[in-house]
Amino acid sequence: MLSKLSSAISRISEFVAATILAAIFIIFLLQIFTRYAPKIAWLAPLAAVEAWMTSLVPIGWTVNLISLLRVWLIFIGCSTFVRDRDHIVFDVFFNALPYGARRGLGMATGAFLIGVMLYAFGPTYDAIFDSRLMDLKKIQTLSLPITGDRIPVKWLFAPFVLFMFATVIRYGIGLYRLSTAGPGEGHDDDGSRTALRG
Repeated sequence: MLSKLSSAISRISEFVAATILAAIFIIFLLQIFTRYAPKIAWLAPLAAVEAWMTSLVPIGWTVNLISLLRVWLIFIGCSTFVRDRDHIVFDVFFNALPYGARRGLGMATGAFLIGVMLYAFGPTYDAIFDSRLMDLKKIQTLSLPITGDRIPVKWLFAPFVLFMFATVIRYGIGLYRLSTAGPGEGHDDDGSRTALRG
């Protein structure tokens, strides 16, 4: 059941990340087109298209929107579908330990991370979503398409709350796997890592 839950979360996060990455690419192309279209407007085959391309001005909000989406992409990716073994790790000493010590160290590390995230979750959530300053401070070049209201800066920090929540779930699943694994279980193919880390 936990494997299905992990797989479902990973698939959903991969879809969201792919959508964000596609949006970043499209916005980037839009930015390039509006910047250089007036300079190449003379290549347009129709006079109306040439006039339209000449009238275009560079769009300023694309840089900020790409930065905002990139922050979301990084936190969603790192907290859900990027496995620990895909990161650069220094595990020489960890791998030198016997399995029981690795299991104990993995469980202690997982419990510590879960404790820290749970302890910090409330204050972090309050600082981002319940702070009047976060509501008043706006991203000046980004606005909502329908209302035209400026986007509050709290949405730049919001993915960290999602990251904390996903980290608790991820390491909770890892702790469960470690606590139910028998001797020698929970290794990768090379026998070097525990279930908590993959």
